[in-house]
Formats: sequence, C-alpha cells, structure tokens
Amino acid sequence: MVKACWPWFVRLTLVLLLAMGMTAQLSKAQFPEKFTNLKVLPKDITKQQLQSLMRSFAFALGERCQYCHVEKPGAQRLELDFAADDKEQKKTARLMLEMVGGINRDYLAKLSRTPAVEAQCITCHHGLAKPRTLNILLAETIEQKGIDPAIAQYRELRTKYYGGAQYDFGETPLNLLTESLLAQKKTKEAVAVMELSFEANHPDSVWSYHMLAMAHQANGQTDKALADFRKVVELHPDDDWAKKQIVALSEKK
Repeated sequence: MVKACWPWFVRLTLVLLLAMGMTAQLSKAQFPEKFTNLKVLPKDITKQQLQSLMRSFAFALGERCQYCHVEKPGAQRLELDFAADDKEQKKTARLMLEMVGGINRDYLAKLSRTPAVEAQCITCHHGLAKPRTLNILLAETIEQKGIDPAIAQYRELRTKYYGGAQYDFGETPLNLLTESLLAQKKTKEAVAVMELSFEANHPDSVWSYHMLAMAHQANGQTDKALADFRKVVELHPDDDWAKKQIVALSEKK
C-alpha cells in the first residue's frame, strides 16, 4: 500500500491518515485525476494518497487549498489550478518539504531510537501558517504598539485558540517575556504581563512568583513585592533567595 521508497512525509502521513480513516475526498470536479508539475512528491502517487497528504498539510497549517493554489482564470470560485506555481506559498511549501526531508534523512535518522523520530509539518506549525511562539508575538506587539494592544492580543488569541496546539497559554511564555522586558528596563510592561499571567493562569510556581515580585520591585512597589516573596516562602519554605529578598526589602521600608 505504501511504497518504501517514497519520502518520509508521504509514507508517515499516509499510514497515519489511512489508519485514522481521515480520507475524506475533495470535490471530484475540483481535484484532478492526473497530476502534473510534481517536483517533490513522488510522480506515481495516487489520487486518494495525494488528497490525504494535502489534507494533512491543511490541518498542520490551519489553512485550506487556496492558501497555496490559485484559482483558474474565469472558472468558478475555488476551482483551483493545482499545477500552477503562481503563489509564493506553494514555492515555500516545496522548500519546506525538502528541508524537513533533509532533517529526517540527514539528522534524525542517525539517532538510535526505535521507532525513528521523524519531523512533520505539524511538528512546528501546530495549526498556524506562520508559527510563532506567544512570547515573541507579544514582544513584537509591545515594541510596535505598546502594552495595552499586546494584552488585548493575548486575550483575543486565548479566546480563539485555547485548548489547541497553536500557542502555549501557560506561565512559561509570559515568564520568558517578563524576563526580557525587565532586561530592557520596561518595568511597567513587565508588571502588566505578570499580572495578566496570574489573572489568566493562577500559577503557583516559584518562577512565576519570583517574576511577579521582581516586576513589582522594579516599579518601586515594595509592599507588593514583599507579599509576592512571602507567598513564595509559604509555598516553598526552602527558598533561601526569597527569604533574603524579604529581609532586604523590609530593611528599606
């Protein structure tokens, strides 16, 4: 059923999709019986196999066929010219497939693991056409538009994507963002991000409370910083660093 000589992304995807029954076909009027201009995929791939593979790409990027393929001139809406190379997204897709194939062939295949580790489109994309980590995305918004639009962006993304694999809405991205903001002396932004994290995630880790306390301290909010460090000691009595911060802040009052 699946030829051993086919590239990793065809073999692995077909096995998974066929096993899961995810072989729903595209419209017969739209999807051609024969394929031309195949430059990365095997030229003897069947219609059903190519449909399943394209379906997996769509799921991985959270997009539909028209993201990479152009419509035929003068044709009905969504009647696509699959052979045309007009869109940059299609050219990019070929390069990405070659890149991931190289990663699997030249690097991951050399790891002594059974079964072999293999990268796929979904490995990085997680349902996003342009995958970005949440902390980087918010950092760019803060830099370009300010903290309020960034917080609004977080809330919007969380409402839209929470429960999916697109973004990590836990404490880690917001803690990393706060560390970066404090390093840049953006103290007001750092406090806003950490207070957002506690509102949304209610973390109880040492890391999160340390970041909240440091952000409050950087803004001269000594009472809040003391309360944060005391909460750390309450949760983690062996945290000597937090104890030292409590002493130092208490002496300054």
